[in-house]
Amino acid sequence: MLFITAYLIGILLLPIKENIKEINDFPPIIWTKQLTHFFSFGKNKELPEKESPIEISLDNSELCDLPKIPRPKGNKKDNDLVVWAKKAVLIDAQSGKVLYEDKMLESHQIASLTKVMTALVLMDLVRDWNEKVEISQHAATAGGATVHFLYGESFYAKDLLKAMLMNSDNTAARALAEHFGGSEGKFVELMNRKVKELNLRNTHFADAAGLNDNDNSHSCAYDVAIIAREVLKHPMLLEVMQTPSHIEIVSCDEFQNKHQVGNTNELLGKYPGILGAKTGFTYEAGYCLMMMREVPENGKIIGVVLDAGQLGRWTEMQKMLDWAFDRHKWSVFP
Repeated sequence: MLFITAYLIGILLLPIKENIKEINDFPPIIWTKQLTHFFSFGKNKELPEKESPIEISLDNSELCDLPKIPRPKGNKKDNDLVVWAKKAVLIDAQSGKVLYEDKMLESHQIASLTKVMTALVLMDLVRDWNEKVEISQHAATAGGATVHFLYGESFYAKDLLKAMLMNSDNTAARALAEHFGGSEGKFVELMNRKVKELNLRNTHFADAAGLNDNDNSHSCAYDVAIIAREVLKHPMLLEVMQTPSHIEIVSCDEFQNKHQVGNTNELLGKYPGILGAKTGFTYEAGYCLMMMREVPENGKIIGVVLDAGQLGRWTEMQKMLDWAFDRHKWSVFP
């Protein structure tokens, strides 16, 4: 009788015996699930197949595609930078990460930094940069920073673009806006449409040159930096900004008048890695500057200072950019 009882118990335990090896192959959490499954659904149910672990691997090419982000070096403090400007911001061009800011969202006049947005809208409109543009009476009377273009002269669009971005010429900005927008007013509407496309929260333009100092024309340091990020997508604009003083442009009419165009970027050729810059000044805005810089094997940085003083905008900008690359390293992983 005892032998028969032992024989029957052995038969009942046979399914468990047959699966002992398979159960041992699972990690503890899976092993528990397997026993629960067996005793819950009966001995005639099949155990589920073993789950394969998920493997994640990145080859070198995939790592190269991941964005490098600026990260603080060691124990160096992020708050050891003091910038003497009314408003300022420093951002990483690729990720948009803010590295330093002081009142970056406060409204401020930006003077001729407006021309950076004018250039972006022109990149959307102009199909032939060898198209001839005539200087209107309205454009010729713009005043301010000027190459002394005359009413009635004609120039290639590409030459007026150089005068606008390099020399910050107001006449060139007005002439380009009128020609390609139909009127300066219609062109400004396109500028403000671009503002919405870029999701700029504190920017509105009233003219193409940045001469308008009323409340209807304003921006902030952070918005200017975002506009500069868009400039980095256009090699033509960067090439113009990097052109040193002085170049000669000639009117493409019967008079063929010659004009000298300088570059208002005082650090060009003196400070390494400059990708582009734009200056601005009115009495309301003060002395402003936007600059983009790249250091090989690191990243691209955009700095903006508003109302920093005639000399201070250069010294403070250089201090900001030096601080960014001294205090940060660019890497995929922390």
